Formats: sequence, structure tokens, C-alpha cells
Amino acid sequence: MENIYKLKKENYSKVAPLIESQNELSVISTINGIMPGEIYVNDIDNPTATFIKTCECNYIAGKTNDKEFNLAISEKLDFWDQITPDSISWNEVIPSIHKDKFIRKYTRRHYVLHEHMQKEINEKLPDGYYIEEINPTSLKNMKYENVDDLLEWLDNWENDDKFIQYGIGYYIRNDKTIVSWSLSDCSYDKKIAIGINTDRRYRKQGFAKVVISKVVQECFLKGYNQIDWLCVDSNKGSIAIAEKIGFILSNKYNSFTPYPPIENVTDLSEDEWSQWAEYLDNASKSEPDLLIDCLISHIKANNIKSASDIVSSMRKLDLPIEINMSQFISYLHSLERASNFKENWINSI
Repeated sequence: MENIYKLKKENYSKVAPLIESQNELSVISTINGIMPGEIYVNDIDNPTATFIKTCECNYIAGKTNDKEFNLAISEKLDFWDQITPDSISWNEVIPSIHKDKFIRKYTRRHYVLHEHMQKEINEKLPDGYYIEEINPTSLKNMKYENVDDLLEWLDNWENDDKFIQYGIGYYIRNDKTIVSWSLSDCSYDKKIAIGINTDRRYRKQGFAKVVISKVVQECFLKGYNQIDWLCVDSNKGSIAIAEKIGFILSNKYNSFTPYPPIENVTDLSEDEWSQWAEYLDNASKSEPDLLIDCLISHIKANNIKSASDIVSSMRKLDLPIEINMSQFISYLHSLERASNFKENWINSI
């Protein structure tokens, strides 16, 4: 019999003593019933290990030596799921319980901001651009470009009422295009975590700083005294924005992923993409599902020979290349990447 049990919401507090790290606010928020999620334990009455699924992460905490519980966790994870350990004691265990045995450790950053640390942002929006508060109900009736992406982010909240009660968000609009938005991912007590997204066509124009600054101000006005900002260690853009606003690095911590943990292609150099491609190449020998990601990494690394070898391997295994290669290469060219990949190579595959 599997040694894993799903807790009822009223019993979530039983796992609170198992949480050592304060990096992932969504975990604390879920335990305290603010954000939706699922919590599994190895014992209903006296849990010593827990697996928590939140809107932001898969999280594992407690003692690592319950083999039956660890095996059961594997069934709750998809091959492509990331997972974050509460403590470093899980670092050696995670590859043994994940469906992807080659899942790779990477580094995340935890920034914090208190009101006295906030830097003044005086940038003004150009004519024709407007900053507006996020109202879930009215947004659902709008036909703005990018509104679906924004609403998908809002879906992390249990419902609109929860977001209105606990959350905060603003977006910048130009006519019928939402060009940048920032909103809270989760909250608990006096802490709130926020994030940012800017349409690729409007980046490096100062919109992110303006909308984040507005959200930060509103967070403090609403009574929060700490704002969290989480990002991948390689995300130079996110790091730069956070520090310009006044966020201070609290600490770094580990998470695990079966695919490159980046938000932008340019977060990694061609050499770094080569390292990921080499890792995926090795992993794909026993996990063929990783071949497509290996191919993509070789292309981003600008390594045409290795990419062609992967295409040949996929053909032998009758694995489809389920991406529009022409559009993908054109996108990389717009970022001044993948210069070795020309139209004749695309036609050859």
C-alpha cells in the first residue's frame, strides 16, 4: 500500500513545522489557505515528510528517508515537472524519485524589498500609453492583445475575489495592446510576492520599471511590509529590474528542472546552451523524449553539426519535430542568435 495521503484543507497546518525555508511564499500561502494547492504527507496524524503542489512550484520537505513515500511522490510528478527541495538534504534524493532521472539542479534567487528600501522611479510613460489597475472581471470582457496571457497568470489565484482581497496588479496599455504587466503571485500575512512580464516587442523601453514601481507602491499602501521577488540566477534582465527598484538579494537556493530554466533565450550564452545540449544529449540516450529539447539547445548554441546529428537520431526513432522550424530560426535570428542556421538547413529537415 502506498505510504502517501492527501490532506484536507483544514489539516494543512500540520505540515507547517516541516518547512524550514522561507524562499517560496506560495508554499506558506497554500498551507494557510490563501492560495490553491494540494498537500500530500506520509502520515495523516503526524507527518514527517510532505509534498506540496502550489501555483508556483512543486515542493518537498521533511525527512528524506521514507522510501515508500518518496516512491509515491514520483507518481504525482510529470516527466517535465520542476521540483524544489526545502533543504539541501533532498538534493541527492530528487533524481532518484523523479521520472526524469537526469533532472538537473540549478540556482534561484530570492530578493526582498521593504518600504524604506524602495528607489524612486521618475520615468513617465510616452504619449498614448496608460497604466491601469488589474480588475479581473472587466479584463475578461476586453479584447486586448496579450489579455489571455495576463488572465492565465490571474488563474493562479483561487478566484477573482481572492485576488481582489489579497492581490495587487497593474498593466500598461497602448491602444488595444497590453505591453507590460506586474502582479502578485501569492501572499500571506504581511508578505507578498510579485512578478513581471513585458511583451518582447516593448522590452528595454522602461515599461517594466514603471509598472513594477506602481505595484510596489500599492503593496505597501495595502499594508504589506515585505515584497518577495524570485527569479532564475541566469535571468540578467529580471535581476537588473529588481535591483533598480531597490530589491536586495536575500539568498540563493536550489531547484531541479528537466529543461533549461530560463525565461529568455539570451539569458544563456552559446557556450552555456552547449552545456545544456551536452547534458540533454547524454540524458536522451535513456530518455528519448529529451531529444527534441536537445535539438533546440544545439540550435540555440549555434552548433549546426550536432543539431543535424540529433535530427538523424530522431528520424531513426520516428520521433516528430513538432515545432515550426522556419519560425523558430527566424525568431532566433531576430535575437542575433543561430547565425549558422540558414534556409537550406531548414529545408533539409
